[in-house]
Amino acid sequence: MESEHEERILYAGTDGGLLYITKNGGESWKNITPKMIPNGIINSIDISEHNPATAYIVIMRYKSMDLSSYIFKTEDYGTSWAKIVQGLDDPNGFTRVVRADKETKGLLYAGTEVGLYVSINDGNSWQSLKLNLPVVPINDLIIQDNDLVAATSGRGF
Repeated sequence: MESEHEERILYAGTDGGLLYITKNGGESWKNITPKMIPNGIINSIDISEHNPATAYIVIMRYKSMDLSSYIFKTEDYGTSWAKIVQGLDDPNGFTRVVRADKETKGLLYAGTEVGLYVSINDGNSWQSLKLNLPVVPINDLIIQDNDLVAATSGRGF
């Protein structure tokens, strides 16, 4: 994920659970993997539109039969991390993606195995945003022209 705020800052995650940052366009990389996470797939990285030092990552561990949600937030380019999953309590609903709203600071969206969640307080708590959505895995989210667009499994785009 390339920063839209600062040139030459990139984040890269691996399917082995490692996370790296470069601040010089890829000339050198620093491992910033959160210490408290087990091995898994870094499935999503998103950089806040409101603070260039803030980023969100999602780690998936379903291949290890762990269906818990793992969302982490940094506010210092990955020097420290906080786990932000309060309210994502469906035992089969591991998180696949998190995206920060471009207009409203602190508004986050999470796509899980069982639907869509929203946080209005920068991940301190989450609540289900079912509306008329079916129970469906949400593989990716994008905010385009102030609209939230969801890519789902089995139901389409």
